[in-house]
Amino acid sequence: MSEPTDSPTRSTATGNGATNRDEAPTVKARDDINECGCLECRNIETSATRRTVLDALVWSVRLFRSYPSIVVFAGMIILANRLLEMDSIDVLPMPAVGVFETLTAFAFIFLVRAYVGTIAAGELIGEPVTIREGLQRSIARTPALVGLIFLLVFLIMTIPFFSLLPLFVLVGAIPGNPVEVVGFPVAAAVGVILFAVPFLLLVFKFWFAPEACVIGQYGPVESLQVSWRITANYRGKLVLVTVIVIGSAISHYLPIYLPKMGTSLTSLYFVFGVLSSSIGELLSIVWASAYAHIYVQEMVS
Repeated sequence: MSEPTDSPTRSTATGNGATNRDEAPTVKARDDINECGCLECRNIETSATRRTVLDALVWSVRLFRSYPSIVVFAGMIILANRLLEMDSIDVLPMPAVGVFETLTAFAFIFLVRAYVGTIAAGELIGEPVTIREGLQRSIARTPALVGLIFLLVFLIMTIPFFSLLPLFVLVGAIPGNPVEVVGFPVAAAVGVILFAVPFLLLVFKFWFAPEACVIGQYGPVESLQVSWRITANYRGKLVLVTVIVIGSAISHYLPIYLPKMGTSLTSLYFVFGVLSSSIGELLSIVWASAYAHIYVQEMVS
């Protein structure tokens, strides 16, 4: 496969029942389309539905070799991130730097993920997506993505907090100082567990909401519902999320502790930090393609 160039309107059979399009295809759940939802009608090979997470990652690497625009767009944002981190843009005042850092973070975490997901979905259903179509879909879904982000942050931070309310009530009902009775480490551990368990559960359940929002063109609330159903049907994805979180933490925090390993390595701190951050961000793009692959698998299975 190779990256397609812009072309006139193409006749296709997409996941939402459209027969003609000049935009990226949409992949919805079987219950949400009017046409037949079988693999043959959706132009999806059976082998694509049987790939494991590892197979999806290998497939994603091959996808990037055929779509160099993914690496180019991601590389531009990564370069901007490194320049902002190194304060290389001296002409910008501090408030403007903060705004640009927020914009580049949003562009990398969501827009690039949307672009990659759109291309991956197009390849899986046999409808290669051009650069123009991929950008159009990413930009068009930006308002919905912003709404999804606010909804995600609200739910993920609010619901775990409510899980702590019974603990607060219990502490208030016990005479004296309960922290002194059980010890601060125990009390802190109980509080962290009560908050962390629902927090991580919600992160896992809503992990595929961006793919539902972009590839399926669902609204923010519908995207959360679709992601909830996907993770309910395939609990093994919890391992995937765990690996991603651990890998991201290592790539971001390892450079911080490198100088403590010895003064002889201090001179390598700057270079190692830049390389590890950039490589970690590039690897996250590979994961983004795998997310899209898993989403399409679940929508058609």
